[in-house]
Amino acid sequence: MVVTKLGRVYAKALIELAQEQGAVEAIREDMRLVFNTLSASRELSNVMSSPIVKADKKESILNEIFSGKLQDLSVRFLKIVLNHGREGALKVIAQGYENMYLQLKGIEQVKVTTAYALSKEEIKSIQEKAASYTGKDVELDINVDPNIIGGLVLRVGDKRYNGSLSHQLKTLRRQFQDNHYIKDF
Repeated sequence: MVVTKLGRVYAKALIELAQEQGAVEAIREDMRLVFNTLSASRELSNVMSSPIVKADKKESILNEIFSGKLQDLSVRFLKIVLNHGREGALKVIAQGYENMYLQLKGIEQVKVTTAYALSKEEIKSIQEKAASYTGKDVELDINVDPNIIGGLVLRVGDKRYNGSLSHQLKTLRRQFQDNHYIKDF
């Protein structure tokens, strides 16, 4: 997800406050909860983005959903976002916080897609190799997609390594179609 300037501004303010209060980790968990909740419910995202729904109604909805689940700083931050009419950007702000957290801690997020669930040994091996490649601590985001047939796809920042069997088969298919030496037969 692309984090807008608005998302970065609010996320930066939140992470600075969290650093002052020594609650960076706890606020990260809160922002993950906010992000996952908004991602899981399209209706909730639509309500938060809607100019028709009044701010007090949005606040009561958020209070109902997150009551007792968020740190006091996160609750106050959500109220500030609501008071400024930026509740439609909550998902982007939460993602912006995650990005800034990873940057602050020197962690590189690596997305791994495999055809099957990985064992702990495989995960550890991938994590070690990715850490040696990036020179940073690595956090894996593992997805399972049986459509890749076998192998894996790695995404580190803006670089992508596609070692999937489906990709290799597509490459072979293209090579056979483009082979100029067999066309006369």
